[in-house]
Amino acid sequence: MNKIDKEWYECLKALSKIPRDHNLDKFMTENIKNIKNYMEGATWNELHVLGHVTSNPSVKNIVTPSGLEQLRMLEDIRRKDLTLIASVVAVVISLVALAKSMGWI
Repeated sequence: MNKIDKEWYECLKALSKIPRDHNLDKFMTENIKNIKNYMEGATWNELHVLGHVTSNPSVKNIVTPSGLEQLRMLEDIRRKDLTLIASVVAVVISLVALAKSMGWI
């Protein structure tokens, strides 16, 4: 996952957890520092222009359906990256065990 994907993933994940009901004001006052970072800046602008997030107060969720689809794709990329790292670690451990059993180490 590259730098832009990580920023988008973090932003979409955080914004998808924000409730848009009567508890929104309470949630915003309790988490203003964390949420403010995600609701402004270049990442917010990019996601807003692409239609992945909305600032319309009449909409139930901040993250739009296309934003949720993007979040699912980013989660899939993240999962595949973690699987690849785990596979490489497993291969290295197997090679070390093989080398020890053959007396090379």
